[in-house]
Amino acid sequence: MSISIRIIETGKIQCRPSMLQQPADRPIWLRQLRVLSDRSWAEPIPVQVFLISHPEGNILFDTGLSPHTKDKDYFPSWMPTFRLTSRFEIDESQGIGVQLREKGIEPKDLKAVIVSHLHYDHSGGLPDLIGAPTFLLEGDYKAFKEPLHATFEGASPHQWPKNFDPSFLKAGAGAGIGPFEQIYPITADGKVVAVQTPGHVPGHCSLIVFAEDTTYFLTGDATYSQEYLDRELTDGVTETPMQAVDTVRKIKQLARQMPIVVLPAHDKDRRLQERIIYNPTTL
Repeated sequence: MSISIRIIETGKIQCRPSMLQQPADRPIWLRQLRVLSDRSWAEPIPVQVFLISHPEGNILFDTGLSPHTKDKDYFPSWMPTFRLTSRFEIDESQGIGVQLREKGIEPKDLKAVIVSHLHYDHSGGLPDLIGAPTFLLEGDYKAFKEPLHATFEGASPHQWPKNFDPSFLKAGAGAGIGPFEQIYPITADGKVVAVQTPGHVPGHCSLIVFAEDTTYFLTGDATYSQEYLDRELTDGVTETPMQAVDTVRKIKQLARQMPIVVLPAHDKDRRLQERIIYNPTTL
């Protein structure tokens, strides 16, 4: 059995342009003010998760939006920011649980669910995946464990499964990969590994998949698109933009060391369909 990747779209999200990109050197308070005062809308972007078929079993990277995102009480009424800054396009058929079952996959059949970070558009499908082994970096879980802070940051614990108790990824003993000094093996053969890609949030992780045809770098929200990656643009919601810049530079450095197909969670799926190798430019 060969290793393959399928993209599953769990709806679309439409944001204020200032949420998608702001200068990295802009002060945090000014970045936040810009988001809150922005009255324009960017084009809708897909919310994608990745199903990796591996001889050891199916691995899911991220869980996408919940169909309940459009429910009136999904976001706390005392925190109207999300409704003011984001719009959602999703129906029941696009939930990850429904889409996996259409493919004949039950949560218990998954080898692992790897969550890049706990923002609602990446963790929203967790309630549909009860019974699946779920993993993330300890730093991300700790960053969002305090409910009030987590809710302000878009990772409200009340949206997670009851008694949510994920496992933490464990660092491997071997060498790193390119500029990523630490790896977190997902499979015993080392063909699927996680790496730390902080910046968007603390404890963010991405996946590297060594398939027979090429190597894939699944970014999560380390970058929103290959264009943003190439131009080293940071999103508008990070509180550590310079760390985010450092991370995208590491991804670019890896791309100079080996051929990789870059697959962000909110970018065009044609990069996977056409196996488009990323050739970074130098700024």
